[in-house]
Amino acid sequence: MADPSSSAQLTTRPPPQDGAYLLRKLVSDLPLSADGQSTDVRITCVEVWNGNLYVGTSAAEIIHFVLLPPEPNDPSGEPTAIIASRLQPAYTQAIGVGVQQILLLPEVNKACILCHNTLTFYSLPELSPAFPSTKPLTCSWVGGVDLNGNERNSSENGVVVMLCLRSRIRMVRVQEEGPRSLKTIEYGGCLTSVRRDNFSCAADSRSYALLDVEHQQKIGLFPISSLDPDAGDVGGAAEDIATALSSQPPSRSVSSAGVHPRQEEQRGHGRSTSLGIFNTGGPASLRTESPRPTGQRYGFDVPESLSRGISPAPGTPSRSPERPHPERTSSLPRASTPSQDKPLPPAPEASTSQEAEAPPKPAFVPLKPHVASPSPTEFLLTVGTTPSEPGVGMFVNLDGDVCRGSIQFSSYPDALAVDGTGIDMSASTGPDMEATEGYVLAVVHQEDNGHAQYGVEIQRWDVDAGEGEASKEWLNLTSLNDPSAQKADRVTTPIGMRTVLEPNEIVLAEIGDKLSVKRLNLSGSEDSSSPQRDKGKKAQQKEDLEFATRLSKLQTSTVLWARNEIWWAVRNPLVTRLDARLQYAQSTPTGDGVKIQPNRSLVEALLGDIRGQGFRTESEYLSLIYIRQKASILLFMELILRSSTNIIIFENEKRITEQALIEGEVDPRVIISLLPILNQEVVQGPDGIQISGGITTLVEAFLQQNDLSAMPAIVNGPFGDNLLHLVKRFLFWWKRRKGMASVTNDPHLFQSVDAAILHILLLLDRETPQGPATAGSLRAELNDLVDNEVECFDRAVELLEQFKRLYVLSRFYQRNSKAAAKASNVLGVWKRILEGEPDEGGEFVDGELELRKYLSRIRDQALVEEYGAWIANRNPKLGVQVFADDNSRVKFEPTRAVALLKEKAPGAVKDYLEYLVFGKKHTQYVNELIAFYLEIVIAELETSSSSRAILLQTYETYRALHPPKPMYREFITDNAIDAEWWHSRLRLLQLLGSNQTGTSSYDVPFILSRLQPYEQELVPEMIILNGRQGLHQEAIRLLTHGLGDFETAIRYCLFGGSSIFRPSDSPYIPQVEIPGHDEQSRLFNHLLQEFLRLDDLAQRISRTGELLERFGGWFDVEQVLEKIPDDWSVDIFKGFLINALRRLVREKSESEVVKALSGARNLGISVEVLDRIVELGPTVEKPG
Repeated sequence: MADPSSSAQLTTRPPPQDGAYLLRKLVSDLPLSADGQSTDVRITCVEVWNGNLYVGTSAAEIIHFVLLPPEPNDPSGEPTAIIASRLQPAYTQAIGVGVQQILLLPEVNKACILCHNTLTFYSLPELSPAFPSTKPLTCSWVGGVDLNGNERNSSENGVVVMLCLRSRIRMVRVQEEGPRSLKTIEYGGCLTSVRRDNFSCAADSRSYALLDVEHQQKIGLFPISSLDPDAGDVGGAAEDIATALSSQPPSRSVSSAGVHPRQEEQRGHGRSTSLGIFNTGGPASLRTESPRPTGQRYGFDVPESLSRGISPAPGTPSRSPERPHPERTSSLPRASTPSQDKPLPPAPEASTSQEAEAPPKPAFVPLKPHVASPSPTEFLLTVGTTPSEPGVGMFVNLDGDVCRGSIQFSSYPDALAVDGTGIDMSASTGPDMEATEGYVLAVVHQEDNGHAQYGVEIQRWDVDAGEGEASKEWLNLTSLNDPSAQKADRVTTPIGMRTVLEPNEIVLAEIGDKLSVKRLNLSGSEDSSSPQRDKGKKAQQKEDLEFATRLSKLQTSTVLWARNEIWWAVRNPLVTRLDARLQYAQSTPTGDGVKIQPNRSLVEALLGDIRGQGFRTESEYLSLIYIRQKASILLFMELILRSSTNIIIFENEKRITEQALIEGEVDPRVIISLLPILNQEVVQGPDGIQISGGITTLVEAFLQQNDLSAMPAIVNGPFGDNLLHLVKRFLFWWKRRKGMASVTNDPHLFQSVDAAILHILLLLDRETPQGPATAGSLRAELNDLVDNEVECFDRAVELLEQFKRLYVLSRFYQRNSKAAAKASNVLGVWKRILEGEPDEGGEFVDGELELRKYLSRIRDQALVEEYGAWIANRNPKLGVQVFADDNSRVKFEPTRAVALLKEKAPGAVKDYLEYLVFGKKHTQYVNELIAFYLEIVIAELETSSSSRAILLQTYETYRALHPPKPMYREFITDNAIDAEWWHSRLRLLQLLGSNQTGTSSYDVPFILSRLQPYEQELVPEMIILNGRQGLHQEAIRLLTHGLGDFETAIRYCLFGGSSIFRPSDSPYIPQVEIPGHDEQSRLFNHLLQEFLRLDDLAQRISRTGELLERFGGWFDVEQVLEKIPDDWSVDIFKGFLINALRRLVREKSESEVVKALSGARNLGISVEVLDRIVELGPTVEKPG
């Protein structure tokens, strides 16, 4: 069972005002009785014009009120009604109806008052008696002013009205001077009439007829009640009522079947005439038209080819030239005139038996006729059976034909009004943009347990009436405050309604409240104040008030009254009608009606109804924007509330909400303000967030009802899945619209957008594993965001620092910092990361290398020096690249770089010098580099005995190797230990052993002095230095006995001592650096002597034999034989001897060949000389 308290709350919740019309109070508590005591006095008619209210009562009084407009600061308030006069119009006899009509004629400043069937004239606006010489006239109805307004254009001609007498209608022109009769129309007992130009739709107590007042013609239309036994058959072709009058007294046609007896008509008519109203009475008033040419259309007449199918009536002679206008009242068959084309009806007996079997018909009750004209070419008539049975509205055109589908009323109307021009959707050019929907308002009643209940039924007349009850609605009557009413659209008090003379302008405050721009009050928002700003703010408030008032102005001409109150029936504007539906959807059916708990299905239904809907006015344009925005916010609020209960929402619902937010173009700050954590990202300017007032009220109420700080904000839960991803996409959509002409240029909006997007991405990316971003990941989105322009600089820095995303912060600085501070900010963040400050993203891989590359791309020399030295201290080999990069935008002279490194990064000087010496071949820095190496090596040997032992051990190990073995240089390189001093020694050997220009110009004595204490440990260095000094025999001795590096000793003899420790990657030696053959021979002889001194006999024999065999050409055989011990076998150096003998034989053979070639050459030259002598002949020389 439902909670009783909840049920009570639901019943007390007022229904939403989503109908087509609203009630707005005009006046209340009217003093209807003069003494104030009578309670049975009721309002019978109302008219409003030019700030004047005229109220007719059942007490036969006209009360004139002056309507004072509301206060200027409250334009939507009710006007103040001040009674100006209370008038009792003259009448002949009280018949219990009081004041029946108030007809205002402002063109001539006159009013026609019909009271107890007596017509009197008064002047406007004070209702003073007019036309003293004109006495009251008895008539049943007055009106018929042309609704097309053709007669209102000129007040000089007056206004033509229709006076309905008992037996005829008088056309009277009312002027300033007085009324003047124009013509008489033979149509008696008229109770109402509506006129368009020359065509008037009139009704007596039985039926309706269409009159041509100019040509004196009539078409009978429909009986008012289908139960009327005296109505007979009506409808059909036109009849000439003027012709009928000229031949006989006015006959009682069907249209005048219910008028008073002829004697009363003559007495009333004679009284009116005796009062002097119609000075032009007599035959002229009964004049007929002159004959017209044959074939000319006349009144309702049409050519035979266009004659209606139902005319002429069966049994009646057809229209002919001899009888152009036959008198007739019906086009339907009559019982007394059987048709010639149809068989006779069945026998009376059969008819009697059928009638006996039929159910009894309800008793006939006369119905009040209602005629209205919704358009210039149409009339609306009501027909029915009994007052409580449903009624039907029929539309006829100016030809008397039914022109559109009928409409149905729940009961026969007590009053009827039409409103709106109607929208013709079938027009080829589309509906008129100035057109408005056409509505029919009908006061109906129902009997419930013997008690009458009244309501106002509303339906469209310009749409297909076949939609039935679905197109109907009821006017909400709760404003009438009827305590006995059981429904909001029913009251127990009789209701009156009519259309007043002209539209009146009212202000509907709800429109301005909803559509006008207001400031959204959020926690933490402050309104800055200054004299200049206050002045501008007041001006803006004035403009906003004027704008809101302009939007809130509506026009209506329909009034409704009950008891002593009068109300305007106002066309419910689009914004209030749709907003009422949203208000209903704002709370669930089980809610209290106050707490915001949106009903998603209702909101989605509303959005579906207005999707694609166009607008015709500024108000409708703003209304649709407002409704879409409010609906989308309600859907988002629904997501928030469900997420707070840990519910995972369907993707379809999230997609619909996102699409609604996008279509509504909601200020993103409103959405951000509704979310915990993110609401702190809202940035407001001095004027705050300016949005529609209706949305302001909704958001403020939601924030008051819900504690966002208590909402679970777990990223991996419903908060992240339901809300964060949706809001992220929505904010990115807003960010892409930046700069568009239709988008606000408020910088605070996009600051909020960027801050919220950044915050969301940081929250979502928090759980992503460390490392660089992958394509399409959240981290890639984050990087893409900061790599582009971001409006909220300070807040972005704060967020990135808060989330410890330092690498992302550096990327943000790179794109968004000012040019002067960009590099400094980026390098500062990278330095923090490299120094160990936490970076949660872990994206700064190879940070030192990235920093070095970045330094090569910037132009700030101070920054390059600062961070280059810093990185050189951390990683000397990488740091020196900053100063040595030829592609860097900031280039350093070596001297400047060396000085800078010595000052700020001494540990990198050696590496930089190595780059200069080995990379750039700057030999002028060799001595400095050698000094660095010496210091490192000697410092190590001085402080570490183990290092000395390692060196000595390498010699022992190397000497113990059996041939073939690598050279000592290769041996120590391949077996290098990971120690700085070891690598420095290798570099030192390379520099000392190189014989390139410049590198060999180092200070040998200084180096020797430094190495002398460790000559046992630094044998290779001593070998090189001895070679530099020309002590080749000592160098060869150390190579042979100190190292046992025989291969290097041989290279020493071939290439000179300075190149023995060249790097293996530079084997080429210039020819000029290679010693001559004699020098090589001398060095080989020194090496032979050292080989012969080797302690190991096997090594001695092997090395000596190999040396003599490989390089025998550099030795003299005699000297070798002298040096080799006599006890050695010839087999040891037989290779040398064989090669030597071969060389001697070869040399002898070569000398003989050369000698023979020389002799042949000499012989040839001698022959050439003799031939030349013979050629020249003898020469005789005479003695001087």
